[in-house]
Amino acid sequence: MRVATIALLSNLVAKTEATGFRDLVETATHRELKSNAAAVDGAEDQHRRAQNNCFTDQPPSAAWHPQYSSGWTNGFCRFTVDCNSPAYTSELLCCRGAYAGQTSGTCLSSLPSPPTMSPTESGGLDVYYPDYATSWAAAGCINTRPLPSGRPTYSSQIACCSGAYAGQTSGKCLSQLPSPPTMSPTEPGGLDVYYPDYATSWIEAGCINTRPLPSGRPTYSSQVACCRGAYGGQVSRVCLNQLSSPPTPSPQVTLAAKSAKGRKLSQGATFGRRLEESVSEETRSSKARKLLR
Repeated sequence: MRVATIALLSNLVAKTEATGFRDLVETATHRELKSNAAAVDGAEDQHRRAQNNCFTDQPPSAAWHPQYSSGWTNGFCRFTVDCNSPAYTSELLCCRGAYAGQTSGTCLSSLPSPPTMSPTESGGLDVYYPDYATSWAAAGCINTRPLPSGRPTYSSQIACCSGAYAGQTSGKCLSQLPSPPTMSPTEPGGLDVYYPDYATSWIEAGCINTRPLPSGRPTYSSQVACCRGAYGGQVSRVCLNQLSSPPTPSPQVTLAAKSAKGRKLSQGATFGRRLEESVSEETRSSKARKLLR
């Protein structure tokens, strides 16, 4: 009887200890899981706060952010949550704001419908720039992509020629325009200005409007203005005589010319009379000498 009682009591104690042990394990496990969950929640909450830039309670919204880790040339925008870059409401605004001037066009090319950059000619940019890779006399303005870094740009090809190649005597830049200007010639093939012909001697030279205009040569709005400005006092009157309607000399000039001619004739007549008188005197003297002999 005593043995049976002891066995029963031992069995009850074992069951009690097992139950207590299980409870202890379950309690510890629950506490550990709860602690881990709290740690995870805390980490996620801290991550969300960090993504919001300023650690506010309001979680950030996803937006378009530049991907600086890709570098400038290969940079693009991604729709994500990022606290280390500015946020944009659209991919296009992100490209324009974060990658303005990106010559590779990587960001814009990643758009669903990439912009064509409003080309003025097929395949070109909407701006023109001088072609520094070609010698100045043979160069013009182009809108080939990509735009070289630091290159000045102009809104149109003619504006580029006027700004970057003003004074280009070869006229190469302007000749590349779809409708090259004719420079309003006053005569077929000529310029709209006249300049003195320094290649000819001054007394025989006149004013011309032959293209191209020599560098540094003074110009005049008309041929007669050029003659008066560059060949004033030219006694040969070659320049003025080349005009379509040469001006007639003024009466004073004509009178002076006649007077000069009269003086020359008078001087010639006087010299002739003196020569004749000298010859006559010599003849008389010779006859007198013969008679004395």
